[in-house]
Amino acid sequence: MAEVLEIEQDDLSERQLVTFYLNNDEFGVDIMHVREIIRLTDVTHIPQAPSYVEGVCNLRGNILPIIDGRDRLGMPRRQRDESTRVLVIDVGGKATGIVVDKVSEVLRVSQADIEIPPAVIQNMDAKLLNGMVKLNGGSRIIMAINLDSMITVDQIEELKHEALQAAAVRNESIAKVENEEDQLVTFLLENEEYAFDIMHVKEIIRVEQITTVPNVPHYIEGVVAIRNQLLPIVNMRMFFGLENSKANDQSRIIIVDLGQMSVGFRVDRVSEVATVARNVIEPPPLIFSDGEVGQIRGVAKLNGGKRLLMCLNATKLLPTEIVNRLSGEKVTTEQVAIKQNSVIEEEQLVAFKLGEEEFAVKITDVQEINRMTDITHMPNAPVYIDGLVNLRGNIIPALNLRRRFGLTEKLRDDTTRIIIVDIDNRKTGIVVDAVSEVLRFDRSLVEEAPQIIADNLDSKYISGVGKLNGGKRMVMIIDLAQVLRMGA
Repeated sequence: MAEVLEIEQDDLSERQLVTFYLNNDEFGVDIMHVREIIRLTDVTHIPQAPSYVEGVCNLRGNILPIIDGRDRLGMPRRQRDESTRVLVIDVGGKATGIVVDKVSEVLRVSQADIEIPPAVIQNMDAKLLNGMVKLNGGSRIIMAINLDSMITVDQIEELKHEALQAAAVRNESIAKVENEEDQLVTFLLENEEYAFDIMHVKEIIRVEQITTVPNVPHYIEGVVAIRNQLLPIVNMRMFFGLENSKANDQSRIIIVDLGQMSVGFRVDRVSEVATVARNVIEPPPLIFSDGEVGQIRGVAKLNGGKRLLMCLNATKLLPTEIVNRLSGEKVTTEQVAIKQNSVIEEEQLVAFKLGEEEFAVKITDVQEINRMTDITHMPNAPVYIDGLVNLRGNIIPALNLRRRFGLTEKLRDDTTRIIIVDIDNRKTGIVVDAVSEVLRFDRSLVEEAPQIIADNLDSKYISGVGKLNGGKRMVMIIDLAQVLRMGA
């Protein structure tokens, strides 16, 4: 995996991280240390090993120590599900598997965005981190793992030795890998699973603002700007004749090298990097047309045929005339600017509920959204300040928005959230009943707030009212500067 995805790694001002989640926190490890990403398999327990050591498993004839990422970082364990993955990492030339909740993406970050972690990060040992990446103006934080501290080479060797001594894996059937293997980046479109050969995959990114361009095939959504270059984006659903759907948090763009150029393919969700023996990849069935046979390399039958992967031929996926046209066509920055100017006329807001009323704050003011956490009471604070919360080592006040607005109290439940906002470089958490969604609508739909609204709520806290769905849905846009003003 590292061999392919290390493209442009010689630029020392940037790093590529494989990002993943543990609990609700996002972490990353340098892609140069990641050998592959696999699903969780059967693990053989090792007696008297540290609590965070799951045991060992058989990875194609090699003993692979497995550690639980949550336990190692001081988090409670959880039941594994379809999203659970194992990062096979290289520590000093030795392989170790780290169990994570789910893998997010391959992300290229600037060294300038990486900061030294604070001494205290919740209950986590700061030695286990070697940096914190702040993106999107600090609204997205990724903690970079210090692999040398997480598990040492000596520990890996000791675990292997204990496993062999206990004969934990001696009775396993270890078949020799007689055939060559391929590594495939697998992804979903609806309920079908497809794959690109990792040799053609340059990187995987989240779906960004796509700028439409004229006179292109219907399946080309437009272009995105990646490091000052415009990259064509193919909507894979439309390319395969499926019903189109809007991008969501799981949607990804897989950037693929087609030889003459690179193209981004938007998919529903990236699953994993799977290592597949070539002898399980069968030629395309005869039902495919001659054109489709060129696009499809074959079908991989895994788990005894229960799991099928449609392996795509990256270099022959798009028609030659389309590739030639895209590679020769120049989309000017002026064209992109025209499209982006229209976005300026839109409002993008984070919507949330207080009782039956719906409110919103500008997304540019929101740093993150968390589940309710422990609050430490602060004496002599205003009545609408619940207390202080510890956000990864940063102590910030928690404002009870119901009290601030003079609404009746409500018991907190699983839907209660705390929205971390940043106004004038001051972070504050505002407690709300539930977060609805991220809204984007034209500014012409925003009207001035009336003097008395929402159960006599003081209009000074409201900067405007968004009227959506022909006026059937009313969203009150909060003036955060007024809400956070002490004594107001």
